[in-house]
Amino acid sequence: MARIPLVTRDAVPEGEKGAYDAFMKSRGNRPNVGPYTLLMHMPEMAQRLEALRTYIRGETSLPQKLQELVMITVAREMDCAFIWYAHAAAARQAGVRDDIVDNVREKRELTNLDPDELTVVHFTRELLQNRQVSQPTFDAAVTRFGQRGMMTLTNLIACYAVLAYNMNTYALEAPEHATEKALPIDR
Repeated sequence: MARIPLVTRDAVPEGEKGAYDAFMKSRGNRPNVGPYTLLMHMPEMAQRLEALRTYIRGETSLPQKLQELVMITVAREMDCAFIWYAHAAAARQAGVRDDIVDNVREKRELTNLDPDELTVVHFTRELLQNRQVSQPTFDAAVTRFGQRGMMTLTNLIACYAVLAYNMNTYALEAPEHATEKALPIDR
């Protein structure tokens, strides 16, 4: 149970119901699940964040496999069970090896990563742990992915960090996943 009630249309101020309706329509009027159950308390903000997230996810300068690896690394670094729930199986389906997914989850040493995987994991961890990246990490990312790919990488991390901050602040629990172990979190 989250620390605040999950939003319904009736809970949204009258002047923001249009933004709420537009957001729900953009998601096919699916039941509101995940971080947007919280963020829809501010429907305009939710729309803008979702627009950024979908734009970045559609960016081809960083392959889908690496994007999923970034997202599970963000989940692990930020102890965000819901992002883990939403992306661990997707990472496997996108081609991230099982041992990598399992080792990220368990905070074990990552071995035998290819250079692209190693670069995105180091970049993500360094940015989240230090709130900046070193020159060698920056240079490695530019060399591997170009300026546009590095911009995609940076903003993918930032976007999912925003989602994680919200889910962690409001204690949004992840449902049980059919195939993935839950993210172990020490709290």
